[in-house]
Amino acid sequence: MLAALTSTSTSVRAASNNIWSTSVIPNGPDSDTSAVELGVRFRSDTSGVITGIRYYKFAGNTGTHIGNLWSNTGALLARATFTAETASGWQEVTFATPVAITANTIYVASYHTDVGRYAANGHYFVNGVDNAPLHALADGVGGANGVYRYGSTGFPTDTWNATNYWVDVAFAPNTGVVRIRRRRSSRP
Repeated sequence: MLAALTSTSTSVRAASNNIWSTSVIPNGPDSDTSAVELGVRFRSDTSGVITGIRYYKFAGNTGTHIGNLWSNTGALLARATFTAETASGWQEVTFATPVAITANTIYVASYHTDVGRYAANGHYFVNGVDNAPLHALADGVGGANGVYRYGSTGFPTDTWNATNYWVDVAFAPNTGVVRIRRRRSSRP
């Protein structure tokens, strides 16, 4: 008896990519103690999924933090509340469902803090940051970069001195299609 061959395709995703390395430590915290949403405008060279949001936390930035992913025009694509945070360092939250993004399309990643004391480096986005396939855009490319909004969580559109608030994404690019061939045998 002849064996039948079957073929299946599956999309494969690479390990998570970020704009900034976990070894990067921003300058000290801002003295602002207001509730604020802080964000970064970014794009990717390749399509894939955003699995979560990251941000750098200093010890004074306590309380509840909420991570958001937005379209460049302010449509909310995903939201998650950070849990089990450490006192300081990079914090990451994973979305319940990863969000598919399209190559060379601009998005905004943000997080909300109730107490301020966030990481901030002024004039950072005078130039963009490239960590292929991810790019934090220079201020003015596709809109302001280093964006914020005071008050409750919402799409951040204000900007001041192209400040980097150290918000990041966890991104898994589509790496292509793998074809798996399996031999199925027929037994009498």
